[in-house]
Amino acid sequence: MRKIKEIIIHCSASTFGDTSLIRKWHTEPPRNWRDIGYHYVILNGQRSKGRYNIKDDGLLEAGRELDNDTYIELKEKGAHAKGYNEASIGVCLIGENQFTVFQFETLIKLIRYYQAMIPEIGIKGHYEYNREKTCPNIDILELKKLLQNISNRAEILMYLGKYT
Repeated sequence: MRKIKEIIIHCSASTFGDTSLIRKWHTEPPRNWRDIGYHYVILNGQRSKGRYNIKDDGLLEAGRELDNDTYIELKEKGAHAKGYNEASIGVCLIGENQFTVFQFETLIKLIRYYQAMIPEIGIKGHYEYNREKTCPNIDILELKKLLQNISNRAEILMYLGKYT
């Protein structure tokens, strides 16, 4: 059991999907993992290709089990950032290079929730641990500024316009 130190943000590198689809990708060959690698998935409204549903845009889905405390137990350990899973929470945004305002609103709420529980929690992008990746294809420094300075949807739209 290790204290949670950071949230590592990922993207699905697909224009559509949800937790069940990513779970399928992770548990079938060639990966054959025991479960989805992420603890949370934030939907973009497209569970399947070309089919948008506003009710699903920004929806937070649970992936790997977490028991809502400040520690990662063995059964809760993710499979999202090799070498860093023991003390981190993995969050995946559905998308490649474009994300919705609803997704950012949900991501901000989730991060703020964990910051309230663990004030010293770090926020990282997957690319910071794997130089071969660009995931989550957003600037984490900009996201950290956003977390400090922005509180409503209009400001999120202006600040993060290039991702929406």
